[in-house]
Amino acid sequence: MKEQSEVLQWVEDCRLGSTRAQHKLFRHFYGSVMSVCMRYAGNTDEAADMLNEGFLKVFSNLHKYENSGSFEAWLKRVVCNSALDFRRRYDKNVEFVEIDKVQDSNLSDYNVNDAMSKISSDEIVALIQQLPPVTRTVFNMFVFEGFSHNEIAQQLNISENTSAWHVNNARNRLKEALKHYDNE
Repeated sequence: MKEQSEVLQWVEDCRLGSTRAQHKLFRHFYGSVMSVCMRYAGNTDEAADMLNEGFLKVFSNLHKYENSGSFEAWLKRVVCNSALDFRRRYDKNVEFVEIDKVQDSNLSDYNVNDAMSKISSDEIVALIQQLPPVTRTVFNMFVFEGFSHNEIAQQLNISENTSAWHVNNARNRLKEALKHYDNE
């Protein structure tokens, strides 16, 4: 509880213009917010840009946080939306392919849990970063942020089937990449 009250004090100090409090909030949440950005980014530099834009939006919109609920959850939502804005801005030339039906994976079965026990979180993030930008974005929104296919479709201006296809495509690519770890 002490940490939550300390965070809320920093938020209030930020609202009053304290750059010291902004620095404290930034340092306190850097790790958890950077991990969100790394999932959406193609590399560390892009993640850092997303993080900076996200915190800028957080500090500009602190008046919208109503001191109810978790500040960290609110902050991560703002940063996630900022990362999505970043993707939209820089992925203008990426085409969304409409898929009428989602294909089931035809990958042979193997023990994903064995592979997952042999891989670090940094390696998982690196595998996610290797996904094509649109597939990575849809996968992150669905798996990590909890958006429904309907919500993703509305946010990215694609069909629900296309959203589902991207999630399925990401899972298939990640399963294929995990086979390397399963064989070690």
